[in-house]
Amino acid sequence: MEKKIKKTSKSAKSSSYSNEEKTVIATIIIALVIMSALVVQLVLTPIDQEYCSAIYYLDSNKQTENLPNTVILNQNSTFSMWVGVENQNGTTLDYQVQVKIDDGTGQLNQNSAIPIMKLNQTMNDGDVWEEEVQITIDQLETNRIIFELFIKNATSSKYEYTGNWVNLSVEAIEAP
Repeated sequence: MEKKIKKTSKSAKSSSYSNEEKTVIATIIIALVIMSALVVQLVLTPIDQEYCSAIYYLDSNKQTENLPNTVILNQNSTFSMWVGVENQNGTTLDYQVQVKIDDGTGQLNQNSAIPIMKLNQTMNDGDVWEEEVQITIDQLETNRIIFELFIKNATSSKYEYTGNWVNLSVEAIEAP
């Protein structure tokens, strides 16, 4: 009985992976593990919420289309506007809006004019507060109507300026 042994050529491939193929597979597996860990971290990490307060003004129809830019003294120099505040601070806060009018020539800062009115409101998180105000312009030329936002400090019970403000410039002329 004779046994025949078949020889294979050196160029034939084995069924196992080469070192290069093993390196590529290992790299892909490591990359997938890292990417999976990052996705899990993104999903499990809570998103930091940005807290803020907003202030804005609207015309008498609660729009921005008919805001006065010129008035005639003693004819239409008294008009209505709406001032609005939004609380997105995650907590209940006491707000104050100070309404001021100046000549519009100086630097706009917290001390630029004496308030002509102060409006106060306690607001829950997510609340929007809009209040109608009557404005009277009684000075010729440029007038700047300023709305500044304050929040009551829980410790001192004093209102502190938030740095949020909006202003509207209105030119006052005399009747022809």
